[in-house]
Amino acid sequence: MTLPSSEDFTTGAAGLKIIIAVPARLGSTRLPRKPLAPLAGQPLICHVARRVADCATQLRREFNLTEGSVVTLVATDSPEIESVLQGSGVQTIMTDSDLPSGTDRIEAAVKWLESQGEKFSDSALVINLQGDEPFFCIEDVLCLARSMQSSPQVPMGTLCFSQNSTEHFLRSSVVKVLRDANNQALYFSRAPIPWPRQLWGASEALPALVKQMSQTKEVPFLQHLGVYAFRRDALKKFTQMPPSRLELYEGLEQLRALEAGWKIIVENAQDAPFGIDTPADLLRAENHIAQVRRST
Repeated sequence: MTLPSSEDFTTGAAGLKIIIAVPARLGSTRLPRKPLAPLAGQPLICHVARRVADCATQLRREFNLTEGSVVTLVATDSPEIESVLQGSGVQTIMTDSDLPSGTDRIEAAVKWLESQGEKFSDSALVINLQGDEPFFCIEDVLCLARSMQSSPQVPMGTLCFSQNSTEHFLRSSVVKVLRDANNQALYFSRAPIPWPRQLWGASEALPALVKQMSQTKEVPFLQHLGVYAFRRDALKKFTQMPPSRLELYEGLEQLRALEAGWKIIVENAQDAPFGIDTPADLLRAENHIAQVRRST
């Protein structure tokens, strides 16, 4: 199979359309039935849907769009999720439970909309938000959308956040990103990159460095945030490409695009990620909501 390059994508469209899509499935290892987990009296996914609706309103204002030009959806495999989202203002689209990733679930949902007569140009923006981030920063999404619109030849974009926690730097669950002078991705990894040679040298074996690492309080790096923007045709091509060598090695699907030669814009996020993966995260979210309510 011949993989598409960045030059294969269209460079403009007469009218902008934006799809904000959230994949949501019930399966979760660390927090069972996570989308339906109760948060401040409502299922988690309802908080996310409300935030998505607010984001759609601000995107319409930002780009001077009509209401129908911004489509919001939750792509799920659960009738329970579909049920709790009724009346939320965000449409729910049922997708196959066997789909391998959230990206594939979003592609299936967009494809279904097209089969029902919805028209999206190849350069329409599909913004993939996470179903466990009820407090995502709307301004970060606007920034990513602006960047994609100002670089119409780039098929894909994402976000990063400046970190300096050594603990997070060494965690394989925290994905790091390197980018070039044009804010385009060079590499994503679970490994601690870029390696701080001035702090930890370049010749010691890893076991000998453990104590030195534990005594280092801060290491600056860019943490990747799992928010993506695709051109419509890029999303379609991405989900048709087989998983790449590095993608399988690191377990990071964005490496599929890099190995194919795609350019990926990486914009700065204002806020640190606030994902909910564990019961402790859920409690922290409860406390955050209570604090916000007390201050208003």
